Amino acid sequence: MAYPEWFTQELTDAVRRGLDGRALRATLSPALADLVGDPRVERADRLVLTGSGDSLFAAISTRPALRRWSRRSVDVLTALELGRYEAPLLGPADVVLGISNSGGSARTRESLSLARERGALTVAVVGSRSGPLAGLAERVLHRPVGAPEGVDGSRSRVYLNLIEYVATLATLYGLGLELGVRGGGLARADATAWGDRLDAAIDAIGEVARQVEPAVAALAGELDGADTIWVIGGGPNRGTADYLAAKFHEQLPVNGISQDLEEWAHLQYFLTLAWKTRSVVLVLAPPGNALDRAEELVAGIAAAGGRAVVVGRPAHGGFPGAHARLDVAVDVAELLTPVIYHVPVQLLVLHLARLAGVPLIPLRRQDDYWLIRGGAVRSTGAGLS
Repeated sequence: MAYPEWFTQELTDAVRRGLDGRALRATLSPALADLVGDPRVERADRLVLTGSGDSLFAAISTRPALRRWSRRSVDVLTALELGRYEAPLLGPADVVLGISNSGGSARTRESLSLARERGALTVAVVGSRSGPLAGLAERVLHRPVGAPEGVDGSRSRVYLNLIEYVATLATLYGLGLELGVRGGGLARADATAWGDRLDAAIDAIGEVARQVEPAVAALAGELDGADTIWVIGGGPNRGTADYLAAKFHEQLPVNGISQDLEEWAHLQYFLTLAWKTRSVVLVLAPPGNALDRAEELVAGIAAAGGRAVVVGRPAHGGFPGAHARLDVAVDVAELLTPVIYHVPVQLLVLHLARLAGVPLIPLRRQDDYWLIRGGAVRSTGAGLS
């Protein structure tokens, strides 16, 4: 297995071949219109999004947009939390969306099964129509993507994971826009404009990679051998932080830890005081409502002797104490920043893997995924006694 010196072209080609944002939204449009026209959706008080891993992180990332566009209550719960503790509280006024790339996650299947027993409308957001999750749900939102072609087999799954994540984001954004139009909170013209912005953000993934990779490669050389890396973000990018932290331990493995932007200041900051330069913190800092707090945190990390790496827009924000900057030179609305703000860190993981000589990424689980797809699945009686 040989790594290329640069990954931009490989990543760009994989996304271009595997994900056409406009085609995906066109494919989903009839199913979304049909779903939001269901009287049970129109009467619903709440949307509950559930899943595990990357699917859960996509739900967390899109919740702010869903909430604003649909003007509905939107909860995001882990599949275990929903299935084992919250299912007894569900009812006909809820719409439960189970999200799974494979359609085989045991806990997500369990959650949808129990939600259906409680009378909630169940929707599977999946990459496979043939998986068991699609068979459990009353409605299915299938978001097809293509496997990347022409990529070394040792890395093809990395790009497929990226494509699946972005496609899930696009699907949930599309649902929010349709709910907004149907509910009267969003004019069709405004929804179309948001859709165009979403398409532009997906189109920009390759350009973001091209612009940032030289800085990423330099940073990887400095971080080679690091054993712990934090990723922190707020608002729409709280889920991005979760997603990116997972890439470190899935693909290297390095101990990747995600945290809320504010909570890091209350908790892990104290570790930085002791760890000094060993404390490496990637701060997701797009222009938006949390930018000022990101500035303060970067200053605090530098004052404590840690290394803060800012992922943000060029010339936006004051970060004189930053150890490094990974600039995203593409303008995108804050609600849509999860579509592209993961790209610099995706590249960082690839470069760290190259330097470490990791032979296969992401690493394969020795248990053949049985902990994820198997395990006990409750069909009845979930709840606390």
